[in-house]
Amino acid sequence: MTVRRGLSNIFEHKATPYVIMAVVLILLLGPIYWTLITSLKTLPEAIKWPPSYIPQDFTLEAYKEVLGRSPVPKFLLNSIIYALVTTTIVTTAAVFTTYALTRYKYRGSNMVLLSFLFIRLIPPISLLLPFYLILRQLGLINTRASVIIYTIYLTYPLAVWMLKSFFDQFPQDLIDAALIDGASRLGALFRVVLPVIANGIAAVAIIAFLWTWIEFLAPFLFLNTDDLKPITVGLYYFVGDETTYWNSLTAGAILAIIPGIAFFMFAQRYIVSGLTAGFGKE
Repeated sequence: MTVRRGLSNIFEHKATPYVIMAVVLILLLGPIYWTLITSLKTLPEAIKWPPSYIPQDFTLEAYKEVLGRSPVPKFLLNSIIYALVTTTIVTTAAVFTTYALTRYKYRGSNMVLLSFLFIRLIPPISLLLPFYLILRQLGLINTRASVIIYTIYLTYPLAVWMLKSFFDQFPQDLIDAALIDGASRLGALFRVVLPVIANGIAAVAIIAFLWTWIEFLAPFLFLNTDDLKPITVGLYYFVGDETTYWNSLTAGAILAIIPGIAFFMFAQRYIVSGLTAGFGKE
């Protein structure tokens, strides 16, 4: 009884949630911390055992190597191209698709929406071989289009279902009023609907961007030249036959996460406001 009362007092203490969050934060940030300190070590120190938890000799040599004498800048540029192109196509197509399926329903429109959900429930890794065979028949292996097509497949169904909640909650009366005033269906979409749900669209675009940014398997299988590889695959450049250049590899990894973190920090308020609006009540 005393033990139970003691445990109850611990869980009810006002500091308990903060302690739990601190522990979880340490666990989440631990790999990032290890990556960062390894990037600041010399190669001998980076590969020695037992490892040092604080660099004995801080150096930026790995970053100089990565930025000045490796194709990492090209890899980062490729990742930006893939992410921006996919995000633009997916967001634009999802807006028109969701608007049509939610506001101008027809027999079978609900089945079309369910098909988007069904497609996304299929494990993407199980479709890599069919994708590879189809793309090879089309002559698209080792092209940017192969990666973009696959990332569109990954993000498009998700974008449709995320946008569905925003369009479902939008008042139909406002659209009808715009149509009565002489606006076309597209005019009502661009002039009335999109300005109101802009935060939701921004949240979908940001998630599509980040999801594309971290994609690894598709470019790893579809691309075989360094000029086309994104940063997720390009980091293999530092894995040699005899030695893995851990300091350079981790420096490249730190550079790889900076754009995603910066993008998220810049658009964080759009993600929070957009997603919370999407789950609100009418």
